[in-house]
Amino acid sequence: MISGWWLVVGLLLTACGDFHGPWEYYPEEREIYTGIFTYGYILSDGGSDICFSKIYELDETSAQNFAFYDSARVTVQGPFDIDGNETDTTLVLSPKAGKPNCFYSELDGITGKSYKMDAYFEWDSAGHAAKSRFTAKAEIPNAISIPGMNVPLADGSYEWREYNDSTEFRVKFLEFPMDMEFVKCDVDYDKTVKGVISVMRYGISNAESQKTTINNMLKGMTDKDSTGYRGIAMHDPLERSENLGYTISRWVADFNALDTLYLMNMMMPLGKIYVDFYATDAAYIDYEMKVTNSFSDSRIIPESNIENGMGVFSGMAKTTITLYVDGKGVDMEHIAFRNCDETEGDFSDSWDSRGCRLYQDVACSGMPSDSMEKLGLLEANAHAYEYYRKSEYMKDNATCYASHVKAAMMLDTAKWTAFLPEDISSEDKNNAYGDGLKRYCVASNFENNGIADCGKLEKQCLETPEKNDCKEYLWKWCADRGWNMDYEQCRIGLVSRYHLEGLKSSIIQREVKAICEEFKYTICKNW
Repeated sequence: MISGWWLVVGLLLTACGDFHGPWEYYPEEREIYTGIFTYGYILSDGGSDICFSKIYELDETSAQNFAFYDSARVTVQGPFDIDGNETDTTLVLSPKAGKPNCFYSELDGITGKSYKMDAYFEWDSAGHAAKSRFTAKAEIPNAISIPGMNVPLADGSYEWREYNDSTEFRVKFLEFPMDMEFVKCDVDYDKTVKGVISVMRYGISNAESQKTTINNMLKGMTDKDSTGYRGIAMHDPLERSENLGYTISRWVADFNALDTLYLMNMMMPLGKIYVDFYATDAAYIDYEMKVTNSFSDSRIIPESNIENGMGVFSGMAKTTITLYVDGKGVDMEHIAFRNCDETEGDFSDSWDSRGCRLYQDVACSGMPSDSMEKLGLLEANAHAYEYYRKSEYMKDNATCYASHVKAAMMLDTAKWTAFLPEDISSEDKNNAYGDGLKRYCVASNFENNGIADCGKLEKQCLETPEKNDCKEYLWKWCADRGWNMDYEQCRIGLVSRYHLEGLKSSIIQREVKAICEEFKYTICKNW
């Protein structure tokens, strides 16, 4: 005979058997992928581009500027457009200059065709020699088309306008409170398109409206300058593109998410901009939904089309639209300078980022924004000094004093003060000379001329075995240029950085060893 108490316990246990709690959804332990990550695509009318990256250990120094492999062979097999003829062949991709872990071919893929990637590496995996092969298949979908757009108007209505590549498509930027409306792009597509990546391209010659919801919300917290800029930017003015997201072909009732692609009015820079729509195959869906999301959510099991590896190799087709956004705002040049030039606190963060360090000489030289866009930030920095003789530079701005001295030395003028204001204080002049000389010497690989003596700095930067300010500046200078080993000063700088910083990296160790064996620099004798 069962007592009443035990009967109650039995009923409770039975009930709990059907009770669902968070324990049922606790993620199962899964092995973390630690090999080589792949991100690549083949474009119709755009060639192949495939990048590989070693996944580093927590205490290991990243060395993405150097080849992680001892040997590699990357191929893409399929039909290609060769001299106007469809030819089935196997392409051997070449590593990019300055990016040895990325491989490319300029031959165009063909819409509707399938391609097979095959990548073989011999490399060092956690101190052990490894051989890895990764394969993947991709199919190029048809490109989408944009027959027209619904453009938002100030009164809240929309105006349908056909899109034509041959004519200017101008839209008016809607200021607060209408700035959160969308330009709605109508899309024509077929079933081969499984999703669309949207990428907006702009440049430093664009501008940004300051009459936005964000600026209105924060107007009591930040002060605006003479241009109306409050320090709140929607875009990085030193970048050239921004990913607007990925839209999957997904049906809800009678509507598909790809029927309309949205461009938020508030996020559009003023001036001429471009939007690239990349139609993708199904492989990219798994990458977006199951690979990238698994990084932040352990409940998601990553699924990739890379056999024996992780990442994605996708077929894509690009469609580009051009918009002219009319409105009043603040130039990106001003935003870039204001964002880089820290005017509060101890100034330790002023110009202390890669983009800002490269931009400082450019901004101080007076180089026109369209010239900078054509050259790119890195090349613009290298040629900035040339503009001191043919443009209006920022002579009286104290932030630019060191850049002025560097330019005078690069041009080998009659005196190093040639571009400094006449009423500069002795303290500012001395600081400008010390900083400008260091910048000139590192950039010129310590070449002396009539107004610059780099002997002392050359010894500090390249020869002495102790860590110092000159070495730290050299390391940053080389890092900003992707540790380009065409620069002799960066080859020597890599040797000192590896030893003085105690870097744990078999990749950098190999590079340092090869440098010292080939060039036998003085600093190599110290270790």
